[in-house]
Amino acid sequence: MNNDFRIKWLKKQDLKDCIVIAGMPGVGSVSHISVDYLIMKLKAELVCKIYSDYLPNIALIRDDSIIEEPCYKLYFRTAGKKNILFIMCSHALTNEYYNYKINEFFADFLKKNKVKEVITIAGIAMKNLPKKIGLFGVVNDEKVKKQLKNSGLFFNGNKNVSVIIGGAGLLLTKCAALDVPGFCVLVSTWGHPSHVGIKESKKTIEFLSKYAGFRIDFTDLNREIQKLRKNKKEIDEIIENSESKTYRYIG
Repeated sequence: MNNDFRIKWLKKQDLKDCIVIAGMPGVGSVSHISVDYLIMKLKAELVCKIYSDYLPNIALIRDDSIIEEPCYKLYFRTAGKKNILFIMCSHALTNEYYNYKINEFFADFLKKNKVKEVITIAGIAMKNLPKKIGLFGVVNDEKVKKQLKNSGLFFNGNKNVSVIIGGAGLLLTKCAALDVPGFCVLVSTWGHPSHVGIKESKKTIEFLSKYAGFRIDFTDLNREIQKLRKNKKEIDEIIENSESKTYRYIG
């Protein structure tokens, strides 16, 4: 095993034929919110921690005042008739080289564990808060696109976005090199740095729950969406004063 990575199994788990859903930092925090909410609502079990020297050089302080180093956390849950592995990390990588090394590692890790497919999530940063949330798809294999024909994802090539920056796209390219199929759910959201994409996350979770065949209680997210609606006037003022004038995907 590469000395740059340390795998700590809390509960050894057979990952063969799992669906992998990865939550990463990105626009509107859509990926992170979606996966974090699924882990909480499905009561997924933390089964593994993966540490790496490529993660930020920080020490995290826990509620009990004990420090620990950052890591990727892997959660497992059987939902519906499918086994699902969630990969979570809240820490953005500091340079492109680290991003390559970590995603090469995860592609190899998932290949060795014989997972079925990998799903990533990313936001398309719009210049204004979109009135209608769009879900677009990109795949790392033509066969995957055929399987998603009636899934609800819209495939329009590179008309909305031509580049995916960061792990949401890079992981899929590394997986493709090892014949691990996968796709990315691209969600239209507002590109303002202060925006938190809760409604966009709900739309994403609805898609994932339908695709993977499980049910989710949205009570908590609906409550947060209501709060956002009450603050709509303030949001509109921010949009009006926004300096962003272009459509750009940033992660």
